[in-house]
Amino acid sequence: MTPLSPPGARGGVWRVGASLTCGALTHAALYMDCITGAAWTFQPPADPEVRALAIAELYRHTNHGQPIWKLRAIGQDWTDGLDGLTRAHGVNVT
Repeated sequence: MTPLSPPGARGGVWRVGASLTCGALTHAALYMDCITGAAWTFQPPADPEVRALAIAELYRHTNHGQPIWKLRAIGQDWTDGLDGLTRAHGVNVT
């Protein structure tokens, strides 16, 4: 997988490969933990029909004037790949 977002970015995007599906994600996992001991793990299903997958969004939030990191679970997939993902976010793909 190739990271497409710069260090310190608000979110992250990884490209698996144009010819691959999520069926190739046999050992993929997202693991997050924090200083409080809270932890979250997600392993996407190795679904050969899915060509694009949004698992979570990691972003900065201000709470009482202090910046903190937050994680929002998304859990959305598209069988038509990045074309479907971009259309779902209002981008016209031609």
